[in-house]
Amino acid sequence: MPEQHCLAFSKAVLFKIAFFLFCITAITGCELNPPPYAYITNQLSNDISVIDTSTHEIIDTISAGNRPVGIAVSQTGKKAFISNSEGQDINILNTDTLQITNQIDVGGSPVGIATNNDGSRVYVADWYQHKISIIDSDRAKIISTIAVGKSPAGIVIDDKNNQLYVANRDDNTVMIIDTNSQQILHTITVGTAPFGLALSPNGNTLYSVNVRSSNVSVIDTRLAKVTSTINVGEWPYCAVVSPDSKHVYVTNQDDNTISVIDAVNPSIINTINVGDSPEGIDITADGKFVYVSNWGDGSVSIINTDNYKVEKILNTGKGSRAFGKFIQ
Repeated sequence: MPEQHCLAFSKAVLFKIAFFLFCITAITGCELNPPPYAYITNQLSNDISVIDTSTHEIIDTISAGNRPVGIAVSQTGKKAFISNSEGQDINILNTDTLQITNQIDVGGSPVGIATNNDGSRVYVADWYQHKISIIDSDRAKIISTIAVGKSPAGIVIDDKNNQLYVANRDDNTVMIIDTNSQQILHTITVGTAPFGLALSPNGNTLYSVNVRSSNVSVIDTRLAKVTSTINVGEWPYCAVVSPDSKHVYVTNQDDNTISVIDAVNPSIINTINVGDSPEGIDITADGKFVYVSNWGDGSVSIINTDNYKVEKILNTGKGSRAFGKFIQ
């Protein structure tokens, strides 16, 4: 075979081999990516149920601290953060290994918890000491605190606009805080006893779930004002906004239901029966399923958003709460 033909043949063979190896690597890489998990804090059994949202099955149960309540999962990192209300500390969970890697003492009574996308900063609401602790997760230490209103509960971070939102239950207010300067920018009066917060994907609309007035305050974050109020079920607790921003789902503790809100024309469009005393709520990234933790019967209701039906119920642990962003 002439020399130039041998060279061309060799290049062709090497190209095919490289292409084959690339395909194998790409396929293997996809297979190695873990499915998105839901992490349910079970306050009374001191553990966390890990649910594979692709199969809707519990794949593990992890021992946690003393009375785990809040949960915050980083979206681009490999960490989840759990607030232990009676342990007065925070656990850091490695979402690859499903192992607790660190514990950080924060004092008081940590309840609400949120993290930025990569999990490098964690914000913890202290129910009794009326403050937000800011944690550097890599160093596993508190680096700053911010004094807020009375009994801060739900908190949400907007990475895009560098803002933190805090619901102060006993002040009937929601605060907007600049995460760079750590200064309070606005204090907004909402309904009675705001607890859970939910933010639209574009960061323009914040929903405050007001427990004692059984309604939701709709806040325009650019104007820093309430634009409307929507009555929901009895004793609402938490909410989540769909990825397309068209719907808001609210847990109602006292009537065991979920209120479905049309976010475009703010109004209730459906009511879904779930388990006993629903509290935490989150939605899968594709918007197809809503997960609801039911405190009273220790279960999770999985709702299909196409037909607003409960597709499956999973028995988790005692006092399933999952207060925060719990789906990865």
